[in-house]
Amino acid sequence: MAGMDLSVSGLASGFDWKSMVDQLTQVERQPQARVKTEQADLGRRRDALGQIATRLSDLKSKAQALQSTTLYKGRTSSTSDATTATIATENDSVVGDYTIAIHNLATPAVLKSDTTVLKKIDQTQNLKDIAWGRTFVGGSFTVAVRNNTTGVLQTKQITVSDTDQLSTVYSGLATLGITATYDSATDTFRFAPPAGKSLVLGAPNDTSNILRCMKMFTPTPTGVDAVSSGPIGSLDPSKTLDQQNINDLTGTKLFDGYSSGSFKVNQTTISYDKTDTFATILSRISASDAGVTATYDQAANRIQLRNKSPGNRSIGVEDSSGRLMEALGLSNGILVAGNDLEFSIDGGARQRCASNTITAEDSGLSGITLTAKQTGEVTVNAAVDVVGIKKAVQDLVTSANSVQSLVATLTTSSRDASGKVTSGVLAYDQTVFQIGSAIRAIFMPQLAGPSSTFRGLEDLGFKTSGYSNEVTVVSESKLTDAITSNLPELQKFLTTASTGLAAKVVGFATPMVDDISGTIPTRQKAITEQVNRLNDQLDAMERRVQANRERMLAGFRAMEAAQSKSNQQLQFLNQKLGIG
Repeated sequence: MAGMDLSVSGLASGFDWKSMVDQLTQVERQPQARVKTEQADLGRRRDALGQIATRLSDLKSKAQALQSTTLYKGRTSSTSDATTATIATENDSVVGDYTIAIHNLATPAVLKSDTTVLKKIDQTQNLKDIAWGRTFVGGSFTVAVRNNTTGVLQTKQITVSDTDQLSTVYSGLATLGITATYDSATDTFRFAPPAGKSLVLGAPNDTSNILRCMKMFTPTPTGVDAVSSGPIGSLDPSKTLDQQNINDLTGTKLFDGYSSGSFKVNQTTISYDKTDTFATILSRISASDAGVTATYDQAANRIQLRNKSPGNRSIGVEDSSGRLMEALGLSNGILVAGNDLEFSIDGGARQRCASNTITAEDSGLSGITLTAKQTGEVTVNAAVDVVGIKKAVQDLVTSANSVQSLVATLTTSSRDASGKVTSGVLAYDQTVFQIGSAIRAIFMPQLAGPSSTFRGLEDLGFKTSGYSNEVTVVSESKLTDAITSNLPELQKFLTTASTGLAAKVVGFATPMVDDISGTIPTRQKAITEQVNRLNDQLDAMERRVQANRERMLAGFRAMEAAQSKSNQQLQFLNQKLGIG
């Protein structure tokens, strides 16, 4: 018995005293249940107030949106033909329909290099070193002369290699009586056939591209000379400047005496080094602030500077140090003038602007920008943003109805089939009742002062009834007409400080929902504090319950110990007395 666990209920006494203690403890906790119920009720009230605060905040934001002057300056735009011209509007632009005639589009000016300054080919060079504009390929090529009377064809295959010169080509042609010459003025070749014969140049099995390098093709009609289809000499974008086929102008090598320089395009300075590639220089020009795009037309052997912006504007080029622009034929280049845009509005006089974008300054249409796409006539429209303003008004009404609906739900009591009445969470909350009444008072009456035209929501197609606090729409067209025909007065009705509808809503909602001093947040804070005090009360009550439980358990454990000791003594006496 010495090791008996006296915490086990009734082990010595046979009495389940622990169950009794548990039951007594639960009875003692019953007052806590009432406190917890009160806590739950407070929590529901606090949450319900939070729902109202959320919807009032939304109502306030919808009213503030109506107070924004930007709302009434908003514009929508459209065009009858977006392929001819598009329209963009700014806030507070002029409104109306306008017929725009695009007579001609603006085009950019182009400066083309004077090709006469580019170096012609050197006939004394090896074929592979001549600036053909393509890589020379050695091998054989075919030429033939045909008798114009008999049709008899004489054919010759001529073989050329990298180290041959043009004299090899000329000699091969001469065996057929063909006379080959080079005109340095035009940078072209000419093949003249013998009298009474016609030229046939090339064959499918040719392995050399010399005829393509010389830009020579069988002439038509028959019996005439073959002439290069374009200038032969050209620049190679992949080569550095000092490797280019550029005319030295003064009889000296272009980069003798200097290795770098600079030039200006439209007063923008661009630097270069002779080891820069030609492609790099073109890219550098295009990427600069000069406002041009630089390209090289290899077929025409010309450099072109094209203004990035259309309009009849000049392109200025000059060397600052070095002679690169002069050598490339740009400092005295040929300017192909651009065109200014010509347009007219509503059949008026022709007007001009230097780009295909017609700004308000160009047209006189305040806040409107037109972008011309092609010539033709188009009707454009700029209008008040009716949809945006209507939505803002309707959003305010919808938000107010949402508040009223929630107030009704939270304050209305219900009765079930058995007659039991269930009160709304905020059924007896006078502040919440007053919210519904206050909003109704703002939306229902005629407002004096803001506008002489619009005095209440009924003037905008809304109405209220004596059976509900909510506002309903009866005529959407009234609101549309108010926006399109009398927007200034509508704006006064909605936004006038203190007396306008939106101003009244903001004035009511702000003190209700302000985070610091608002009526609802203050009440929520008070409820939270009350819940916290009840938590403290519950903790104290539970401590008393636990203390009483421990006292009862200690008493029963002592009783169990005494009973155990008594049982041991009785057993000892029975043994001594021989009692079984």
